[in-house]
Amino acid sequence: MSQTGLFITFEGPEGAGKSTQISLLADVLRSRGRHVLTTREPGGTPLGEELRRLVKHFDGPDGVSPEAELLMFGASRAQLMRRVILPHLAEGGVVLCDRFADSTTVYQGLARGLDAAFIERLHEFTLGHRWPDLTILLDVPVEVGFARAHARSAGGPTDRIEAESRAFHEAVRQGFLTLAKRHPERFRVLSGEAEPAAIHARILETVDHALG
Repeated sequence: MSQTGLFITFEGPEGAGKSTQISLLADVLRSRGRHVLTTREPGGTPLGEELRRLVKHFDGPDGVSPEAELLMFGASRAQLMRRVILPHLAEGGVVLCDRFADSTTVYQGLARGLDAAFIERLHEFTLGHRWPDLTILLDVPVEVGFARAHARSAGGPTDRIEAESRAFHEAVRQGFLTLAKRHPERFRVLSGEAEPAAIHARILETVDHALG
């Protein structure tokens, strides 16, 4: 565990169950007296939430270009880091974040094909070298994630990213698995197809180890 708090991110394809697991983990850690902050990417600040609305729903002929999308995610992340995450970690707290820089590497880099070297430099600029201590990747097949996401939204995609093609989302899933292999010291890959209680138990075991 870092001397400046514990920073945990949750990643995965659409419909992997991240929000459910973040809520369950936050409840347990708070019951133990931990100072827990839950947040999300993009979002987590007034500026970030406005950028989230634009990047997810500003569509049509003049919609968000892939390059603009990348920079909007970077702007949201920079604001969240400086205004929310870093101050909380400096107080020794625990941060649980629903998506983070790895999602940009995968969605905008590996799936959209934007310049990987530029994305790495963007991460250096926005993160200030403060990467998560632990990243939990909930992996589900694309068809499972689609079914969950569509059930959650009453039958259709809720935003322009969810509405991307099957091939795009397959690239996202494989991108996350590739990233996890590159960074085994930080990633823990868990199946998101198990019962939520069973997934929660495995996550809690992993987090307890990180907390020492």
